[in-house]
This record gives sequence, structure tokens and C-alpha cells, in this order.
Amino acid sequence: MYHCSRFIQKIINVLLLVLLFSPHVAMSGERVIENAEAKIMERLFDLLSVSKNKTQKAKYECFQGEPIESCTQRPKTKNKKSIKIQLSLHLLDILEVNQKEGTWTVRAFLYSRWKDRRRLKFKPKDFNGLTKLIFNGALGEEQLKRIWTPDLTIINAINRRAQEKTELSINRNGTVVYKEIFTAKIRTKLNYARFPFDEHVVTIEIEPFTEINKSVRLVPAVRKSGNSSEAPDTWAAGEFKTEFTTRPGARFELTTDKPGAWLAPDGANNFSVVTYSLELKRNYVNFLTTKILILFLFALMLWISAIGFSKERLSTDWPWEIVLGIIFFSLGAKSMLPTLPYITLYDLLVMAIYSYAIFDLVLWVAGRTIKTLDNVDLQLRLRQVRVFIAGPLFIIVWWMTMIYSLRDGKIVL
Repeated sequence: MYHCSRFIQKIINVLLLVLLFSPHVAMSGERVIENAEAKIMERLFDLLSVSKNKTQKAKYECFQGEPIESCTQRPKTKNKKSIKIQLSLHLLDILEVNQKEGTWTVRAFLYSRWKDRRRLKFKPKDFNGLTKLIFNGALGEEQLKRIWTPDLTIINAINRRAQEKTELSINRNGTVVYKEIFTAKIRTKLNYARFPFDEHVVTIEIEPFTEINKSVRLVPAVRKSGNSSEAPDTWAAGEFKTEFTTRPGARFELTTDKPGAWLAPDGANNFSVVTYSLELKRNYVNFLTTKILILFLFALMLWISAIGFSKERLSTDWPWEIVLGIIFFSLGAKSMLPTLPYITLYDLLVMAIYSYAIFDLVLWVAGRTIKTLDNVDLQLRLRQVRVFIAGPLFIIVWWMTMIYSLRDGKIVL
């Protein structure tokens, strides 16, 4: 056995020299190392199959060859306890928040850890002294097919997540650690009732797709979840939270003949789920200065125009150009939003301006009728209504609408 181990060590050293000084050295350093690791791992298993007898080969059948059912089935646990999957997620980038689609695209790091001691435990002496086997890239994908995995799925993703980089490691005691950097487009619920002062909670929901909670349970990992991303310019990121819960899933019907079994009253058939949530607050300063304040200034100009009188002590012509400006600036402000079944705060503010403009127009038309043209007192009364009632009433309604809509104190104007 000693001579065999030395022989294996010499072969590995030769393989390393050949790999490092071969023409492939023109590749980047990271690519060379990854390819070298893959070739060394493959060579280790080849040597294992040559130098060991059939009994020892069967001992490590989950590390080589084609996937077999005895390795890909869920691990057996003592007293049929659920398998604990330690899970954490770190948000790296927020690539996009698509308000019309109600989606956000993220780049994140996923960490998971579980134990499969009966089938994946190994002796370091059988692997040239290695206490941890690391599989990267294509080699990792092949090894994942040979063992059981919790099939972690982002339930609210639009499409299958794109994996940028993966790493699978198996410790000598059978502990499996799977890491991945991925990009995913995720559907989330957005509420624009307070637009443009809206705040949202966007989520990433992960479940073991095929295993219910009594078989597989997600738990927090020692490696804590977090957020180091920078939100797009339109948004500001708030608190990042993690919540582990359970919930029923209709896909349980795929593995049972009992209809409606997924809605068990005691939650026995619920799936374990972890929800990562992030607060997003709209940066409203630009919208406030380019849309809302300009609309308010137009309304003030309409109010001031009511004070003017001609030489004949009649009200001046109604300011149609101001109303056209109000219409122009109010249209297209919500072009980034989808068609909504409810009214937003911005809609209320615009309706307040339109209502004031229509009321002021009605008073102006009343002052230009034949009956009132020669009635100076009536002209003055109508003018006083426009200046001292309609204008101030609009300002009060405008600001009360904003204060009432934002009465929880989260946004200070």
C-alpha cells in the first residue's frame, strides 16, 4: 500500500508538470488551474479504479461513472428526520428593475450545505491524502448528477437562473457544500399607489422543488445572508431580510394519488421555503422637480391670472396657454409604469389641478355672459371667488392630499 501511494504521488507530480508546461499555458491562470484540477481529479479516480479491488470501487461508486439510483435517492436519516439544508444568499448586483413587467434582475451568490455521510464519506488515504474534494465547472456538473441534491429552485423566477460559476466540494465526513454565482430575472409584486413616493419590497423565494418540509427543511447557514449591491439610479436600497417558513405547493400532487393532499390541514405536505426580501425606495427628487413642482407652478400662475382686470374692469382673457402647459407636463409622466387598476397619488394630484382649472374656467365664463358684462358688482364677486376661494382651496386640497397619502411618516417632504 505504501509503495502504491508513492507511485500515485509521482504520477500526479508528472501530470502537474505536463499540464503547467503544455501549450495550453497560453490560457488565463484561472482557466489553467481549473483544467488542471479537473484532470487531476479524473486521474485520481482512474488510479483508484485500477489500484483497488471491486469492493473498494463499490465503496466510492457515487464519485465515478454513470449516475446510479442508490446515489441519487434522498439520503436516509435516523428516525426519518428531515434533511437540513443550510442556505444563505448574498445579493451582489441589482441589474434592472422593470416596472412595467413587475420584475427585477439580480446577480447573487448562493451557498448551500447538507450531509450525506453514508454514501459520500471517504478516507483521505484513498485520495492521496485529500480531506476535501473540490469539483469546478464541467467536472462539478458531472458530479452533481451522481449524487442527491435538494434541487433548490427560485420559485418566482421568470426563467431558469443562469449560472455564472459553480463549485461543489465534498468533505471527508460526507458534508456537501455547493456554491454558485447566478443571474435571474424574478417576478415580484410592486404597488404604485404612492407613486412617485412609492416604496416596494422585492423578493427572491427559494424552495427544494421536489421535497416537502418533512423530508427536506431549509435552515439558516452559518454564513449569513446579506446585500452588497448598488441599486439603479432610480432607486435606493433599504433593509435586506431573510425569512424561513413553509407553505403548500400544488406540485405535491405530482407524487401522490390523493387529490387535494397538498392542502393538508396540519401542513404536513407543505414545502420549506426561504424568502429573501429587499426594500426599494424610489428616488423621487428628479420627478418632484421636473413634474410635480412645475405642475404646481402652472396652477399658481392660473391663480395669479385671476387677479388681473382689463381697463373696462372686466376679467382678463382666460389663460389657455397655462392649461395647455398643465396638460403637456401631466401626460407621459407615468410612461414607465404598467396600466394600473387603481389610482396613484400622482393621479390624485393631477386630478386636483384639472378640477381647479375647470372650476376657474366656469367662473370666468360666468363673468363673460351678457347678464354680467354690465354688472360690476357681480364681476367683483366672481373675481373674489376665483382669487380668495378657488385658488386657496386648491392649494389646501393639493397639500392635504400629499400629507394624507404619506401620513405614516416614512417620507418627509
